[in-house]
Amino acid sequence: MNTTEKTQIDTRTRIIATTTDMFLQQGFSGTSMSAIAKSCNMTKASLYHHFDGKEDLFIACVTYGYTAALDALAKIADDAALSAEEKLRAGVGALYTTMITAPVGRMSPLIAEVSRAFPNVARSFHAEYIEPQRATLWRIVEEGQSSGAFRDFDKNQFFHIAFGPMVTLSLSREMFATFDDLDDHFPVDELRDGHADVLLKMLAAE
Repeated sequence: MNTTEKTQIDTRTRIIATTTDMFLQQGFSGTSMSAIAKSCNMTKASLYHHFDGKEDLFIACVTYGYTAALDALAKIADDAALSAEEKLRAGVGALYTTMITAPVGRMSPLIAEVSRAFPNVARSFHAEYIEPQRATLWRIVEEGQSSGAFRDFDKNQFFHIAFGPMVTLSLSREMFATFDDLDDHFPVDELRDGHADVLLKMLAAE
């Protein structure tokens, strides 16, 4: 990577960090490209050099770090030293980290808002990130089924039970982010471990 490429990546990262905070504070409709450029100490033309528009920038903010998260989940699925049960527990842990601590978690309410007005945003996010995430987690389940550790289970029902609590927790923590006792109301580690226990009991072969 040459100096110019590194500078462009660093600039994009800085823009994404600044814009994520702006989206969270002002919402999607209340954040303009002009305001973003001003906050980033750059011209609007320079901002458009890095991003095609506000929708493109929103997707970048939501998915920042998501590629690494997908890679981490795939690494767990590919680890031959782990049993299917261990992979599922580790996979759930990796997903909680993504959903709760990554920008996608913080911006969950905005994703719902923006996807209605701009369906292409939802379609892109689903195709590039949600589907690969689900496919990798299901690969772990199928491995457990093949080994006899897991029983047969409907795929769509599994996804609903696996991802529903994560999304709910992400939305709840963002909704009540100003609570001083947020972790008392929504203890991530405890809820994550309990969720993994429930999934493993649900899948356990009889």
